[in-house]
Amino acid sequence: MKFKKTLTVLAAVFAVAFYLFWPGFTPDLGTQSELYLQHTESFGTNTQKGNVVGIEPFMVPLDYATPARFEAKIGGYIKEAQGKGWINEGTIILLPEHIGTWLAATNSGTRVYNASSTFAAMRPLIFQNLLQFLKNLYIFDNTDNVSAAFLRTQTKQTARAINTVFSNLSKKYGVTIVAGSSALMTPGVYPNALTYGHGPIFNTGFVFGPDGKAQVDAIRKVYPIPSETGFTTASSSKFLPTFKRDSIDFGVLICADSWFEDTNAFMASQGVHLLLVPAYLEGIQWDAPWQGYTAGEHEEYASWHSDVGQITEGEAWIKYAFPAKAAKYGIKWGMTVFLKGKLWEQQGNGHALIIENGTLHIGKTGSEGAAIYNLWLDKNS
Repeated sequence: MKFKKTLTVLAAVFAVAFYLFWPGFTPDLGTQSELYLQHTESFGTNTQKGNVVGIEPFMVPLDYATPARFEAKIGGYIKEAQGKGWINEGTIILLPEHIGTWLAATNSGTRVYNASSTFAAMRPLIFQNLLQFLKNLYIFDNTDNVSAAFLRTQTKQTARAINTVFSNLSKKYGVTIVAGSSALMTPGVYPNALTYGHGPIFNTGFVFGPDGKAQVDAIRKVYPIPSETGFTTASSSKFLPTFKRDSIDFGVLICADSWFEDTNAFMASQGVHLLLVPAYLEGIQWDAPWQGYTAGEHEEYASWHSDVGQITEGEAWIKYAFPAKAAKYGIKWGMTVFLKGKLWEQQGNGHALIIENGTLHIGKTGSEGAAIYNLWLDKNS
């Protein structure tokens, strides 16, 4: 009788564990991923001096089922831009913040992609690499240690996919790609890899040249927002790399970094003519009252305080972020693009910000769908 009870308990435990951690069936990938493209717009005139194509893709979990499917999704937007004559040898493609983070979810099952929340999606993925996850959970000590251990466990997979996908796309179209950002452990441009060893996690981006190779160094976010500080490390503006495409010197500031004096001043000091900003605005409406930043002791938080709740989120981006900073530091060309879509419980929002020789243009789409914006550069860029 006791033996039967033990077997019953073990069977029950096994059943619960199976229910919680089973990744599900192999997803049906026979249908091509939808682009949800709602708006395209171009600014300026083609003077044969190059251009920036900013893509705000509308992403859903199944877009991350395999690196090939992710590549096809991003490639679909590039092909749309190509059809409009916006892709040439001087083109720089800009993608949004965190576009690559959920490549951590590749090669899994339907319960991951159909999950109701990111935590529910993470659970089967954690179980697939349980020993490595427990090792990372034990060795490192982050405030949000579960998320950090998960990202460390998946970093090699994510970095490999980023390298493969954006190398393929940049070579195929002969363009430079600012590959948004991803949360990666010890990121950098290493021989044949974008991560090496064990250490801190950064919200990081990479720039791929037309030869398919990652350029210069990783772009590490200097000012993580409160939702990131539990698992990512802040970098420093003095470590920000700058890049060159033909005669254009350009820099990349990841999302919140475009709001601060030291990051923008550093870019200006490096002779940057063009500033590109991958961004992600999750769960916040562009026209809603601005909530401000809720953490940190930087002096700029205090200077913004009077506007909290008094202006909209969109007005705050225009007043305090890249448009205002670019005007102050004489950077007349640039673009901010936002990640769109429904990734589990997370809803992307925001309107693109395009600066054409000092003139600000605001994108037309919020959370409803994808958009592509083209900015022709001229001899003064």
